[in-house]
Amino acid sequence: MTDDKLKALLLAIDDGDCREILRAVAEEPKAVKEVSDECDVPLSTAYRKVNRLHEAGLVEEKVRLSGSGNHTNVYEENFDGALITLGADGDFEVELVRNRRESPPRARARVEG
Repeated sequence: MTDDKLKALLLAIDDGDCREILRAVAEEPKAVKEVSDECDVPLSTAYRKVNRLHEAGLVEEKVRLSGSGNHTNVYEENFDGALITLGADGDFEVELVRNRRESPPRARARVEG
C-alpha cells in the first residue's frame, strides 16, 4: 500500500458520512442514488464520498444488470476489517483485511515514523 493509498484510507475512515455509507453498502450493493437516499446526504456529497471510499479500496464498483438494458453502477463493501499495529519505536502497520472476493486475502502497508 502506497503512502497515498494509506492517506486515502485514513481520511475515509475518519469521515462520518463515509462510515455511514460503508454501513449502507455492507448490507447489499447500492447505487449512489440509493446511498444518497438511505444516508440522507445530498447526491453530490454521496458521489464524492463513494469516490473517496473507492479510491481507498474500501468499496468495489460493480454493474447491476437490468432487463431493460439500463445498467447501473453499484458499490459494495470490499473489506472485513482493519488492523493497526503500533510499534514501540513509533512505527505503525496498517493491515486491511479483505473478504473472500479479494485476492490476495490481505493487503499490508508499513509506515515508518
